[in-house]
Amino acid sequence: METKYKLAIVNSHPIQYFAPLHRRLASDPRIDLTVYFCSRQGFDEYLDPGFGVQVKYDVPLVDGFAHKFLPNLRKNDQTNGFISMVNPSIFTEFWRNRYDAVWINGHAQLYSLMSVSAAKVLGMPVITRGETHLGLSQSPLKAALRRPVMGFFYNVLCNACLAIGTRNREFYLEHGIPDEKIFLAPYSVDNAYFRNLASKVDGRIGEFRAQLGLPVDRPLILFASKFERRKRADDLLEAYRMLRERGGEAALVFVGKGEMESELRRGVASKSIPDVYFLGFRNQSELPELYRACDTFVLPSHDEPWGLIVNEVMACGRPVVVSDEVGSVADLVEHGRNGFTFPVGDVEQLSQHLETLMADPGLRERMGEESLRIISSWDIDDSAQGVLRALDWLDRSGRKSRD
Repeated sequence: METKYKLAIVNSHPIQYFAPLHRRLASDPRIDLTVYFCSRQGFDEYLDPGFGVQVKYDVPLVDGFAHKFLPNLRKNDQTNGFISMVNPSIFTEFWRNRYDAVWINGHAQLYSLMSVSAAKVLGMPVITRGETHLGLSQSPLKAALRRPVMGFFYNVLCNACLAIGTRNREFYLEHGIPDEKIFLAPYSVDNAYFRNLASKVDGRIGEFRAQLGLPVDRPLILFASKFERRKRADDLLEAYRMLRERGGEAALVFVGKGEMESELRRGVASKSIPDVYFLGFRNQSELPELYRACDTFVLPSHDEPWGLIVNEVMACGRPVVVSDEVGSVADLVEHGRNGFTFPVGDVEQLSQHLETLMADPGLRERMGEESLRIISSWDIDDSAQGVLRALDWLDRSGRKSRD
């Protein structure tokens, strides 16, 4: 009989990207899962600082798995800042339940350090999963301090590391974590959910576009994210302007809200850039049809740890154009196969890639099919299997240490 593992996951708050994996793990007969949340942000409506609007996601965030909201002594239920979540009851929860492993996400906030401390005091193995990679910018002083601190955290305090992809795995290795302690648990979305919702627009894309006030007679380039500086939506706007000046036929669609929206709108007006559409914030269930109704997705970010929206768009069968600082590039974007990559900030190269795609419907179709093929092996099931491999390894290591 296979061993059943009692697993606790400690999260800052309910996150739309994590819920499908929690449900998948809870459905596995080998895992007895409890998820702890240190804040109610996301579950209750809240002001998202990146979007700058009130947000309440329209997909289930806590259904299908055992969970508990821990009291937060900070009372404000925010998640930004080192001490935004102070949840001492995690010690009581761990003491009562004695988990086979405790999984934390990241290390940069007090709640995660409290969780690690409680687990270590009670002799429970710690699994960590984070987004960081070596390409993210940091000051020389921070870089010098980071290696010994992170080496201690991952090697001494954590028993196993879940790598979300190639660049994240390289980060662990660079900080001295032995290869045997690293397990690939791909950063993934529920591919079937996005694929199924996206298919509902097939055969009526023109009608769907018309309902949104979008043109039906030209290819659409999509940006869908927070209008934050690091997302570099202004780079895309300039690349699109250059494309149109060269006679390229396309329209540009911005989905989202944020600090740069007024600046982007001023740029459109001052430079008389044609066929640019702002659709505002769109909730999770609305996105798959939007992805499918557009022809190409662009993420020009710098300092982007992963970019799960790339997974979502690929699951909807569309090509992607992504900067080289987006963490998912190493695993999901094959230049010339399912899209293009470009050096972050290189607006000319971005514009050239868009011109290539806009001029060739057949290329867009082939690249969209390749996106589906690539993402099919980067799914929730693959993540769950990585978690089980880590749990099996911890179990074997624990038994060996006791023998």
